[in-house]
Amino acid sequence: MKRLALLLGLLAPGCGDAKKPEPPRPAAFDGERAYGLLKELCLIGPRNHGSVEKEKAEAWIAERMKACGAEVSVHEFRHTAKTATGPSTFRNIVAKFRPGEARRVLVGTHYDTRSWADRDPDPANRMIPISGANDGGSGVAVMVALAEVFRSSPPPLGVDMIFFDGEDFGREGVWEDYFLGSRAWVRDHPDYRVEWGVILDMVGDAALKIRREGASMKHAPAVVDRVWAAARRADAKAFVEENQPEMMDDHRAFLEKGIPVILLIDFEYPFFHTDEDTPDKCSAGSLGQVGRTVLEAVRGQ
Repeated sequence: MKRLALLLGLLAPGCGDAKKPEPPRPAAFDGERAYGLLKELCLIGPRNHGSVEKEKAEAWIAERMKACGAEVSVHEFRHTAKTATGPSTFRNIVAKFRPGEARRVLVGTHYDTRSWADRDPDPANRMIPISGANDGGSGVAVMVALAEVFRSSPPPLGVDMIFFDGEDFGREGVWEDYFLGSRAWVRDHPDYRVEWGVILDMVGDAALKIRREGASMKHAPAVVDRVWAAARRADAKAFVEENQPEMMDDHRAFLEKGIPVILLIDFEYPFFHTDEDTPDKCSAGSLGQVGRTVLEAVRGQ
């Protein structure tokens, strides 16, 4: 009887050598999924200011964020261009994950595309809007794919995803007409704060090489170190141990307010502001490296 009791005890659930079930693995970032989203976005058409295609892209982004469980809102603002006689309306799309959490990080990108392919080698193309697969599309694709990860594996803290409008609105050399969305967001939300953040711009290039951007290094070096450490853990070899000069982009509005937000960009892109900035110049591998890195940085809190 004693032997039988001992045997039954060993076989009882949770006793003896029975292994506890392993917790489910958190969802991984899928570069192929991000590339599919990039192509889907570009099929809508150029997202230049005032176009119907831009409005369709705004709805596309908002719908996908809502489907992933985000709290979605639109930040509308007005801007009068230097050469215009009156203001135009622009819209930032804001998606918040775990909106009740006090600790928050920012992941941002611009979704608009340039109204003129003014660097195209063919003069006939210089007055047509660009597709903006890499410049305006790659960051959106990474963020939507990242949101799909958060749908099944919520982040450990609050995440604000902001899709900025008007980043590429200006003519070359007229800096006051660029980066409109980030500037308006900071202006209209003077109390906005996050622990850290990243701006994604031109991160889909098939030959991706992301260096440490100068303004990010100067004003938010700890965030740069965090992201590069995450890239090493994610085996993202596109993040290289090289520096690049300071750049003008959406991160600057935050840095000027003392908010540590860095820029991830590969500016050495031969199809920049040309009609050839199309999905075939991007790759799932590049989008995957960026997505895995950002996800690892967020999870590494």
